[in-house]
Amino acid sequence: MEIDIPSDIKKFIDGVVDSFVMWDLLIFTAQRTGEIDTPHRTAQLLGRMEMEVEKPFSKLVQLGIFAVEKKPDGSSSCRINRESPLFPDLQRFIAFNSVQENRLKILSYLLQKKIN
Repeated sequence: MEIDIPSDIKKFIDGVVDSFVMWDLLIFTAQRTGEIDTPHRTAQLLGRMEMEVEKPFSKLVQLGIFAVEKKPDGSSSCRINRESPLFPDLQRFIAFNSVQENRLKILSYLLQKKIN
């Protein structure tokens, strides 16, 4: 069954959203654009184990969606990279997620793709 998701949103999902943790991470960080959090702190706030968010964080850094910043204490933190070529796609994905019916479409699509 074909799920009615705009092609640009579907392309972003196919290229970026490879797990439910990734979906959570994208929505969570987009809602907190002014803040910079470590993967450890973000995992705590999401109610997830740190090891669950490490791989999605790394992928978002590799894709350029997240920018890594070194803190004075030597630790790293991430933030959404507004200079990323994928930033406009991320914004459309986040806007699409703001409607509950669309979140259900994404959920159905991700379940069809058999992600976890």
